Formats: sequence, structure tokens, C-alpha cells
Amino acid sequence: MEKSLIAANEKVSNHIYDDIAFFILSKLPLKSLIRFSCASKPWSLLFQNPYFMNMFRTNFLSKDHSHYNDTSLFLQVIPLWFVNPNSAVTPRLYSLFGDKFENMIEFELDWPDSYDNKYCEFGIQGSDSVNGILCIRDTGFGPGAEPIIEEWGRYVLWNPATGEFQITPISPFAFESPFRAMHPIIDFHGFGYDRISDDCKVIQNVRSFPRANEDGREAWEIYSLKSNSWKKLDVDMPIRYQNTFGVEVYMDGVCHWWTESESETCDEVYLVSFDLSNEVFVKTSIPSNMDDAGIDIGNDTRIVYRFLMVLKGSICWISNYKEEAPTFHISVLGEVGVKESWTKLFTVGPLSCIDYPIGIGKKGDIFFNRSDDELVWFDLNTQSFEELGVKGDHTSKIVLYKESLLPFARISD
Repeated sequence: MEKSLIAANEKVSNHIYDDIAFFILSKLPLKSLIRFSCASKPWSLLFQNPYFMNMFRTNFLSKDHSHYNDTSLFLQVIPLWFVNPNSAVTPRLYSLFGDKFENMIEFELDWPDSYDNKYCEFGIQGSDSVNGILCIRDTGFGPGAEPIIEEWGRYVLWNPATGEFQITPISPFAFESPFRAMHPIIDFHGFGYDRISDDCKVIQNVRSFPRANEDGREAWEIYSLKSNSWKKLDVDMPIRYQNTFGVEVYMDGVCHWWTESESETCDEVYLVSFDLSNEVFVKTSIPSNMDDAGIDIGNDTRIVYRFLMVLKGSICWISNYKEEAPTFHISVLGEVGVKESWTKLFTVGPLSCIDYPIGIGKKGDIFFNRSDDELVWFDLNTQSFEELGVKGDHTSKIVLYKESLLPFARISD
């Protein structure tokens, strides 16, 4: 009896067939998959295997992510400026419902009184609510109007479900004398949640200019909702790329933005990730060949459009060339700080008449504005387009919203 058991055990193989291994590996998160790829030579070539990549893409899109639990989609549309250039620039906000977003309800906006100014220009910052709170930016000026310095760079943190809001004070550092020769440049870089202090925060960069022939100065500052105050940060970070959309995102306590190196001899593009809790940042280089397979953008004169977004809970990089019928290259980041963990997952196109991506939905649906200003969405699974039935330009955006009825956390007096 003992001998027969031993003989049977000897017949058991330690080999796992490729089909079974691929099936298991295709369900792993990208970060884990990249780490396991060094286990064997076949696994190191997984990302070059079309059969495996098809399985991985399917699982990647179908997998539920906690980032989207109990969330809904808002669509913000800024009225086209040329329709009535002297009117107040008030955004329109829609809630999107249905498998094909066939149900669209305009959200009744009960904005705080501070936005009664005729020429006030404002809109939602970032692409996520935080604890049910939206971050609204006041630029301080509008079409045909001089800047209103008293409102320059203010934010409103607003909970649409409860109506509670907090208007941030004006930055005390942006207007310090003698740096008042012209208005400062105040760049929003992120809005997110600090888990350690249980606080919602805004981070921005301020560049001021002197009255005389002196060097300007730059400061990083962070706002705390709990204390309703700004403080300076002791960091020296690269500022975001100077664009108005697709530049910054927030994920799990970290604000991310992309930028380019300022060196004349190097065309480096990289991600900056700032942790709101420990107030440190990490840089992640973005490989040049992600913009187009096999082409080094350092030696290519074509203009590249680049967008930073979140796809199925992962940092996502979308790029396309201006001069061609748009073909969008979509890559995701496996691990912050690891350049090699960027992985190209999708190539979409060429798509005629498509201009810019304006956001990504919960199921991986990518929203675009078309050259005729019609807003459309693209299903990555079916590779098909649907119109939303509303017009808007590239300043339109998709906002992920999660309702909360909790009051703002504040420091007790």
C-alpha cells in the first residue's frame, strides 16, 4: 500500500501549463504582475504576448475597484465664450446615469454668494470629490474685466449634498510686499485627503514678481480645511505643465501632476507625486516611447498632446500627435517611482474629428470633445462611440463624485 502511494505521488507534476499560468497572472494588479515577471523567462515576456495581453486588458477593465464604490459621474461644461463673451461664466453641471449615459440631469447649482460677481470665472478643480466635497476655483477675473485682486486665486470647498461650504482665505504669501509689480501667478496642483490628520487640503504654487530689478520668488503652500488657513511648504518641486486640463489627478492621499524638464538639452517628461500626509514628493520618469510605439519623441518634431487621468484606479497617461488623425496611446503606472512599471495597454484610433479626452468614467469609458464641440464617450470594450447630447469644448470635464452627509471637520476654537 505504501509503495503504491509513493508511485502515485511521483506522477504528480510540478509544471503549470502556460494557459493556466496566464489565466491566473492576468487577474493580478499591474504592480504584482511586473514583480512576478522576473520569476521565469516566459513570464518576463508576458507584455509582448498578444494572447496574454488580451486577457489582461479584459480583466483590467472588468475588475471592480474600491475607488469607484458608491460614486456617480458629473459632467462640467463651461459655456462657450464666443456665445456671449460679456456674460458671467457660470459652469453647467450634469449628473450622468444609465449604461450608455442616456439619462442626463442638469444639477441645480446653489453656488455660494461670493460668486454673484458678473465677471467671476470659476469651475471645479481636479477630477474627484473628496469626502463629498468639490473644490471650486475662483480666478478673480472674467471676459472683458480687470482682475479682482481680492478674489484672486480663492477656492470654495463645497458639499453639494449638504450645501455646506468654506471659502478659503486669500493666500498671505502671494501679495507680500515688495512683490506686487504685477499680479502673482497662482497654479492649482491638487485637492485631496490627508488620512493622518483627517483633513481636506489644497496644494498650490505661487510665483511673485518684484517692483524693481530683483529676482522673483516662488513658494509652495498648502491649505487646511480644518484650520481654514494656508501654510508654506519647505519643498522644491517641479511645477505642473502649463495647461488647463489633463495635468493633475488625485489618488489615495497623493496628488499627481506631470511636467517637462526645463533643460535645453533634455526633453524629459515625468510625473510628480506629492503625499499630503508626509509632505514629500516622488518623481517618476515617463518613457518617451509611450507616446508612439518605437518612436523617440526626443528626435521627433511632431507636436504631442499629453493627458494625465485615472483609469480603473490606476494612474493613466494618454497621448496623441496633433498632426495626424488622432490615435490615442494609453498607458498605466504600476508603481510610483518606478519608470519601468509604465505599461502601454491600449491604442485607440485613428479617430476622425476627435479633439481631446475630457475624462474617464467608472467602467473605463473615455469621454472626448469632438471638433464640432459635441461631447461623446468611447467604450474601450466595444470600441464604439456614443454622443452625450450636449456641446462643450476641451475645458469640459468628467468629475467623479461620492456623496457624503458628514459635516466638515474643523479645529475647535
